[in-house]
Amino acid sequence: MQQVGWNMATYMGMRASQEFELLSHNMANASTPGFKAELLHLWRLEAADGPTDSLGQTPASFLNVRSRDYTQGSLHATGNDTDFALDGSGFFKVETPQGIRYTRNGQFRLTNDRQLATKEGYLVQGKSGPITLNANDQNFYMDPEGGVHLDKSLGDQIAVADFPNLQGLAQQGQCLFAATRESGSEIEALATKVRQGEIEESNFDPTAEIVQLINIQRSFEAYLKVLDTFTAKDRKVIEEIGTPA
Repeated sequence: MQQVGWNMATYMGMRASQEFELLSHNMANASTPGFKAELLHLWRLEAADGPTDSLGQTPASFLNVRSRDYTQGSLHATGNDTDFALDGSGFFKVETPQGIRYTRNGQFRLTNDRQLATKEGYLVQGKSGPITLNANDQNFYMDPEGGVHLDKSLGDQIAVADFPNLQGLAQQGQCLFAATRESGSEIEALATKVRQGEIEESNFDPTAEIVQLINIQRSFEAYLKVLDTFTAKDRKVIEEIGTPA
C-alpha cells in the first residue's frame, strides 16, 4: 500500500513540474502576436474488456497529454500597413530555409526588394508566390479576401491555409508550425478575412493562468506533505529495526 502512495506522490510531483514548465512557456509568450497557448490534459486509459474490481471499476492508466489552444486571440489595431491579422481559422504561409511554414503572427515588413516578409525575413506567400510590390507602387492595401491592391491594379492574393487536424501540426519556434501526416494536407481557408493594420494578440489568458499557478503551488505543497509523511514512516521503521531487543 505504501508503494502505491510513493507512486502517487511521484506522479503528483511530476505533473506539478510539467504544469509549471508549460505555464512558464505560455507566460513568456503572452505578448507574442499570434501565439497559441499550450494545454496539459489528463487522459484515462483502460481496456474495453478489462477486468473489474469489487467496486465494478476497470483498472486504468493515466497519461499526461499536451495540446494547443487554437482559438483566436483578440485583434488589435496598429495602423501599420504591413501588419495583418486573420479573422477566422487558418494561417499565413511563409517560406523558410526548411520549407513552407505556417503562422498566425502577421507582424510583417517590406524587404529591400519590396517583398512582404516576417521579422525574421521569411517571405510571405501569395497564391502565385511571394507577395511582391513593384518599385513604382508607392501605396498598397489588402482587402478582406486577401487581395493585394497596388497603385492602379489588383496584384496577387495572400495565401491563407487551414488544416483538417490542427493538433497534428508540429510547432517550430514561437509561432511557426509545420504540416505533418497527422495534420493532413493544407486546405484553403475561404471564410477567413484578412485585416490590414491589425495584429492578433496571444490567446494566453493571464487571469486564468494566475489561478492555475496558485493551483499548481497547492498541488506541489500537497506533494511535499505526502513525501514528508512517507519519509517519517520509513525513518521510524529503520529506527525500530536498528534498535537492539
